[in-house]
Amino acid sequence: MTPSSGSCVACGARFLGGVLACPRSASAVPRDAPVRRWSPGLCQPALVGRAALLGRLVSLAEDVRRGLGRAVWLTGEAGLGKTRLKDALVEILAAEGFEVWEGSGLALPGAPAGIFRELLEATRALSPPAGTGRVSSADAERITRFLEGRERQGVPASLVSERTALFDSLCHALMPHRRPRLLVLEDWQHGDPLSHALVEELVSRLSHTPLFLLALQRPGGTAPAPVTAEVLTVGRLGPSEAAELLEGRLRGRGMPPPSVREALLRGSAGHPLHLLHAVTLLEEQAGLAVPLTGEAAVAARQMLLPDAQREVLKAATVLGPSFPRAVLATLAGGHAPLALLEAGGWLRSVSGGRYTWAVEPASGLDEVPEAALPQAHRRAAEAYEALADPLRHRACMELTRQWLSAEDSARALPYLVALAGWHLSALEPGPALAVYRFALGLAETLAPDVSREWQRRLWEHMGDAHRLAGEDLEAESAWHTARKLDGEGLASALGERARRLFKLTSVVLAQGKHEEVLGLDREGRRDCLSAAPLMSVSMDALCALALAALGRFQEARARILLAREQFHFASGADDALARAGVEALLHRAMGGVQLGLGFPEAAAAEYAQVLRWSERAGDTWEHSTALLSLGDAYSRAGDRERAAHFFQLALELDSRTGDRRGMAYTHHGLALLHTRAGAPELAKEDALRGLQLASMLEDRRLQSLLRCVLGRAQLQLGELEEAGRQLQLAARDATAAGARVELLQAEACLRVLEARR
Repeated sequence: MTPSSGSCVACGARFLGGVLACPRSASAVPRDAPVRRWSPGLCQPALVGRAALLGRLVSLAEDVRRGLGRAVWLTGEAGLGKTRLKDALVEILAAEGFEVWEGSGLALPGAPAGIFRELLEATRALSPPAGTGRVSSADAERITRFLEGRERQGVPASLVSERTALFDSLCHALMPHRRPRLLVLEDWQHGDPLSHALVEELVSRLSHTPLFLLALQRPGGTAPAPVTAEVLTVGRLGPSEAAELLEGRLRGRGMPPPSVREALLRGSAGHPLHLLHAVTLLEEQAGLAVPLTGEAAVAARQMLLPDAQREVLKAATVLGPSFPRAVLATLAGGHAPLALLEAGGWLRSVSGGRYTWAVEPASGLDEVPEAALPQAHRRAAEAYEALADPLRHRACMELTRQWLSAEDSARALPYLVALAGWHLSALEPGPALAVYRFALGLAETLAPDVSREWQRRLWEHMGDAHRLAGEDLEAESAWHTARKLDGEGLASALGERARRLFKLTSVVLAQGKHEEVLGLDREGRRDCLSAAPLMSVSMDALCALALAALGRFQEARARILLAREQFHFASGADDALARAGVEALLHRAMGGVQLGLGFPEAAAAEYAQVLRWSERAGDTWEHSTALLSLGDAYSRAGDRERAAHFFQLALELDSRTGDRRGMAYTHHGLALLHTRAGAPELAKEDALRGLQLASMLEDRRLQSLLRCVLGRAQLQLGELEEAGRQLQLAARDATAAGARVELLQAEACLRVLEARR
């Protein structure tokens, strides 16, 4: 064989280099069929011994056509013909009007649900036009953010609820629209936990959906097939079936002597791919002894490859189980050797313009010497970095592995941060935190100034991940650490210091540490806020909220008015989401001030603006809080009907998102509303429900609030003894929580009770 020629392992045809596939290859899929595939029509061996399995799959497809969704797991060792069987099914169903979407577990290694990110991105052209699909605009935005790896803006009211909404959106996008759909998931053994969870959800929705889910998996996968899925096993060929495959492969070329024929069948042991490689070996080197095993046949063929092709295989050994075609072409110096290796049965195309191994190279052959491995990994990393920006961003896991193997951890750190960002975009703060902790360990090994700069960034990112997970104390600690590092070594940029200060202040305010908020603001005014106008306005809004909580309403109002003047000059240079978040903050602060000054109607108008701006900013926590505040404002204004309406909306949203704390505060608001309206029975009922939720949260301040309103309701009902007990417990809880306002409230109610007695 010459360096520029090759043999097709499927049919034995010989051809020169420069072609993309065997000349005899042809796709049986119609050109205009709605089929998403990723490789040219490769030459296929005969489909032998799989008639029963194919018949079963076609039968299940008929059920799918009638609207009865099916999920099938096709399992078996590598090289036994799972992909060949799948291709036969694709040709049949595409000709019968099925949509066909194919994805691979090898797509986007390291990215959570990478198989679905790549699949949905690649099938946008096959989706219905905008406005005619099944997904809403909110679903479309959620899917786009997921596909692009953009992190979520704002604080979610409930991470569990947000993940549920993301799963709903992805399932809707994967479901068929007008025609039955075959969804193929190859190499499922490489699927990540998020992909497994998404498929479990998808399978649970198949009952009345014309969707045929077909997963191809080798033994040893990381997750079992769903309980409701049918599992079909592709085994080795029997003696007569192997003989039929051999005759079909050699048809028109002359059968070998009986002894050679028997040796081929015995050595392959019913393994179709090994049999094809053994036959191709004898065609390429006539007179060679028949290998004793299929593995020996593969090794012999590999040794006889031209040096140029063996060099390509050697370069590919450092790339892992899957790699972009462009990266291997860079290492090989062109695409011509790749086409020869693909048709020769060494490489196989998978989704995303990637290759995987069609057959594992023989151990000990064409491997990079250990001493040369760091340099080989460096060349591979540089080839990855030569990719276009979107592809390079998606290959962050592979770039990380290559740079770490090249013993250059500084080059790996940016890609570790990008990898954690993929996890955050999938609402997975736990895995993201694990990546950040690993990156921190690498950063500590760098030069002092570089190490400090990376540690600042990583601790800030860790705070973001903790806040996404609802872990306020951990977020505060991470941002405190980042702020501490800002004062060490080379000073960081003022804008970055201001951003970290704002994040820290926001989580401190969420914990009710109002004096500490004012202290952080004074520190920021001296340090960095002058260089970040929008952050300065945001800090004014946080301080106004803290001042209102401390009862200093006139100071808070003056602070907000000053911030509004500055906001008009500061907002033009920043993005729309950031401006929307600041608008929501300013309106929430003014609403609190108006309530404190005794103007509930004006407060309601401010909170209505919070609803508008928080929806634009994507901050579901701010949105749910605005509903609660609107109910409180209308309750104080004496508009019981509107107050009950907004409290009910807040309660429905909190119950849907699983926000127990929000539900408890809403029950507190309803209890106060009923108390003011002279309905103590209803007030008592809501107070008890809220108290039950607060006890589950072990929040002593919230328990004090609810016990106090419960005592007031019992006082109206004449249950003096029980009211006294609840009010004493309210005072005790307030003392334990250090809640001064709540303690004064409980003591005032106790004095009223004593007067009644």
